[in-house]
Amino acid sequence: MARVTLDKLRKVYDNGYEAVHDVSLDVDDGEFVVLVGPSGCGKSTTLRMVAGLESISSGTLRIGERVVNDVAPKDRDIAMVFQNYALYPHMDVFDNMAFGLKLRKVPKAEIRERVEAAAATLGLGGVLDRKPKALSGGQRQRVALGRAIVRNPAVFLFDEPLSNLDAKLRVQTRTEISKLHRDLGATMMYVTHDQVEAMTMGDRIVVLHDGFVQQVAPPLELYDRPANVFVAGFIGSPAMNFVQGTIDGSQFRSAYGSVIVGLNGRPAPEGNVTLGVRPEDLYMEGNAPSTKRLSDPFVGTVEVEEPMGNEVVAYVRVDADNRFVARLEPQPIDDREGAARLRIDLDKIHLFDAETGRALAA
Repeated sequence: MARVTLDKLRKVYDNGYEAVHDVSLDVDDGEFVVLVGPSGCGKSTTLRMVAGLESISSGTLRIGERVVNDVAPKDRDIAMVFQNYALYPHMDVFDNMAFGLKLRKVPKAEIRERVEAAAATLGLGGVLDRKPKALSGGQRQRVALGRAIVRNPAVFLFDEPLSNLDAKLRVQTRTEISKLHRDLGATMMYVTHDQVEAMTMGDRIVVLHDGFVQQVAPPLELYDRPANVFVAGFIGSPAMNFVQGTIDGSQFRSAYGSVIVGLNGRPAPEGNVTLGVRPEDLYMEGNAPSTKRLSDPFVGTVEVEEPMGNEVVAYVRVDADNRFVARLEPQPIDDREGAARLRIDLDKIHLFDAETGRALAA
C-alpha cells in the first residue's frame, strides 16, 4: 500500500473552465478518505487526476515517494471501481476478475488463487461461471470490486460505485467495502455525493464545493464543528437550520424578533451573524431532557409532519423568513391548529459570520 499526496492540484480545461482549484491533501498509507460534495464540485475530476484519466494542469501528485504527474494509468499501481460496472458481457465472472492479471502475464495458478480468494471474500464463489447478465446489480458491483482486489494495488479508487444500486443494496455494499478496507488495510479514495456514505465509511472526509476544498476532517469533527455554512448545511440529514439575525450583547435576535437565543456567556462579535441549529437539537417545549440548557420557546406553525416510526420530522414555519425542520419524538402537536412551541439546545448552536459564512469560534 502507499501514501497519496496531492500538492496544489489544479485542473483547467481548454475552454478556460477551472474545475479544481489548488487541492492539497495527504492520504496516509492504509487510510480511507472520502471526497464528497454536490454535482460539479470537482470530486470526480480530482479522483480521475489521481488515476491518470485526467491530465494535471499544475501541482504535484505523488503515490508513495514517486511523482506520477506524467505516468500512464497502468503504471501507477492503482485500481479503480467505476459507477458503471464496466464488465465484459461475453466473459464469465472468473474471466472478468482475472482479465487484468492475464494482461500482466501472471501465472495461471496464481491467477486462480487470487480470483478464488477474492470471490470467497465477496461471496461470489458460487457464481464464477456466470455471465454478467445472469447477475443482480449487487453481484455485478462485487465483481467489479473483485477485479480491483485481485490486482493488489497500492491504492484503490472508487468513483460513486453505489449510485446504480437500490437503497437496500447500497447499505449492504457500503458495509462490504468498509469491511474490505479493514481486512485489506488498503489505501482507499472514495468519491460520493451521498453524505450518509461519507459519514459512515470514511476515516476522514474531504468536502468540496465549486472546485475548492471546504474542510478536511474525521466524520464527527465535520458534523460537530463545521468550518463554514456550506459544510454545516451539506453534512447532516435533514440539513442544519439557518437563521439570519444580529448579536446584541448576550443574545441572538432574528430579523423579525421571532427567535431569541441567549448565548450563555459564549463570546461572539456584535453585528450580523447566521445562527445554525441541527434538527435533532430542537425540542418541543416540555419534552426535553432535564439536563439540557434550552432557549426560551418560540412559536411556529407546523406545515408538514413526516412520521418515521421512531421520530417525527416536522416542518415548522416561524415567520416570513424562517422555517425550521425538527426531528422530534413521536407525539401530538401542541393543539389542533398545528402550533408548536420549540426550544433550542444552547450547547449545540453554531454561529457563522453573515458575510463570509465562516464559523465563529465556539
